[in-house]
This record gives sequence, structure tokens and C-alpha cells, in this order.
Amino acid sequence: MTDDTGHEADVRDRWGRPENTSVLAELRDALTGGGDWRSLVRAWTQPWGNDNDLAGIPLAGADLAGVDLTGVHLSYADLRGCDLTGCDLTDAFLTGADLGGATLVDATLTRVNGGLCDLTGADLGGARADDATFSRARLIGASLRGASLRRAKFVGAELTDADLSRADLSEAVLIAARTEGAVLTDAVLDGARRGSLSP
Repeated sequence: MTDDTGHEADVRDRWGRPENTSVLAELRDALTGGGDWRSLVRAWTQPWGNDNDLAGIPLAGADLAGVDLTGVHLSYADLRGCDLTGCDLTDAFLTGADLGGATLVDATLTRVNGGLCDLTGADLGGARADDATFSRARLIGASLRGASLRRAKFVGAELTDADLSRADLSEAVLIAARTEGAVLTDAVLDGARRGSLSP
């Protein structure tokens, strides 16, 4: 999906500029090796000193298991196939990010803004995503087994063939979501606004 304002292209293109090649390499090493990546971002974003701007970053296939990513801007980032097991993504921005095939088992996604993101084939088993927004996101074939999705918003999301077995969808909003083939065995749907979703 594209961003008509050109913001998507801007945040992705900056990582490919020659002057940012070394920054990207250092950030990737810090993120995967437990280094202080936030100080690198602060130095890179002077004079603003922002320590959470990773929008558009290409990290496909990276091992980010357990990394603290609270409040991080990862909009339009390439996170395909990443291992984000146990990561804390509370209040993170994942708008338009590509997480196809990523592993987010037991990750914390509380209040994440994941509108328009791609989680096709991703594994979110046991994830905690209460109050998260996944409106118009792609979760085709994703596993959300046992995930806590209380009050999560899936308005217009694609949940075709997703596995929501034992997921807690209490008070979730699934209006206009595509749910053909979705598995809802033992899912909790108390107070959920289901649209056409059938248990």
C-alpha cells in the first residue's frame, strides 16, 4: 500500500543514501547485538535528538528477539522474516510496515498503531496486543493463537485463514474485516463488534 503524501518513499529512501550507509550498519549491529541503538539514533537525528525514529529502516531477517522497542517509529519499515520474539513494542508505530513471515511470539504490542501493516503469515502466538490498532492491516494466514487482543481494532483488516484459536478478542472491533477461513476455536468474543465474523 502506498502513501499519497510521499512520506513512505522519503523514510525508506533515506536509508539508501550513501551518507547513511554507515549509520544503518551501526544501528543494525546495535539492535541485533544488544548495543545502545537509541543513542545512535539520537546522534543521527541532531539537532532534534529523537531516539525512536527508525521509520522505513530495512531490517529484513534480523534477529531482534527481546529488544526493547517501546514507542519506536517503525512505520514503513522492512521487517519481513524478523525474529521479534518477546519484544516490547508498546506504543510503537508500525503503520505500513512489512512484517510478512515475522515471529512475534509472546511480544508485547499494547496500543501499537499497526494500521495498513502487513503481517501475512506472521506468528503472533501468545502476543499481548490489547488496545492495538490493526485497521486495514493484512493478517492473511497469520497465527494469533492464544493472543490477547482485547479492545483491538481490526476495522477493514484482512484476517483470511488467520488462526485466532484461544485468542481473547473481548470488545475487539472487527467491522468490515475479511475473515474467510479464520479459525476461532475457543476464542473469547465477549462484547466484540464482529460485523460478519461468525464463531
